Amino acid sequence: MNTHPAPPIPQQSGRSAALADLRCLYRRHGLRELLRKLIGRVRSLLFSREEVVVLRKDLREITEMEFSESLRIEELTTGDLPALFEFNRRRCDSKANGRAVSDVRSGYRGFAGYVEGELVGYYWWVDRRIEPRHRDIERYALEIELDDRGVYGFDFFLLEEHRGGGNSVEFLHKVESRLRDRGYETLWGYVVADNKPARWLYSMCGYKPVRRVASSRVLSRRLPVGAASESLETQSRESGVTV
Repeated sequence: MNTHPAPPIPQQSGRSAALADLRCLYRRHGLRELLRKLIGRVRSLLFSREEVVVLRKDLREITEMEFSESLRIEELTTGDLPALFEFNRRRCDSKANGRAVSDVRSGYRGFAGYVEGELVGYYWWVDRRIEPRHRDIERYALEIELDDRGVYGFDFFLLEEHRGGGNSVEFLHKVESRLRDRGYETLWGYVVADNKPARWLYSMCGYKPVRRVASSRVLSRRLPVGAASESLETQSRESGVTV
């Protein structure tokens, strides 16, 4: 991994960055959608209920697939950060810049996806040597314990205009193949329970649901509700329903 110092985050105060993101949302989606997002954010700050599904994939079961060569997956390094800053600006999420710099400085690893020289997506991951208890595992009480052959994947994002046509499947498959080739056998992650497109994608790619975890937040304070104790894999097989 590139060990050169990370480039500085584009200089914007928290308030100006937020205003820039709001203007971006207005230009892309219009006033009605902007207001809907603002109301949703305010509500989530006051009270929110979250339910996620823990996922697991056996990387030894990956089958070889034929894809076009248009999508190029590379190790994400500090050299990719300027392109990532521009990427976040385009998706109206400049606050993600600080998180990306922090992740690089923490030694987190990632993959960047390029099409004809344009950054179109990214994927972050850690193993137990890098971070045995990632912030997601703690925040959502996912009860994931990484072993020497396990890896936790997070923050997978592909630009909306590049989704469809099998691009998301291709991106994931290439990431999974890279991780398998490094000697990892189990890939862990989670998906928000009501995100049906993402759950369908992971189901198509062979991820198995392990458990549901629910929690509530009041004024940003997490109040655990609990996790389903029985295996969702068993429930899914018996009912024939993708969970």
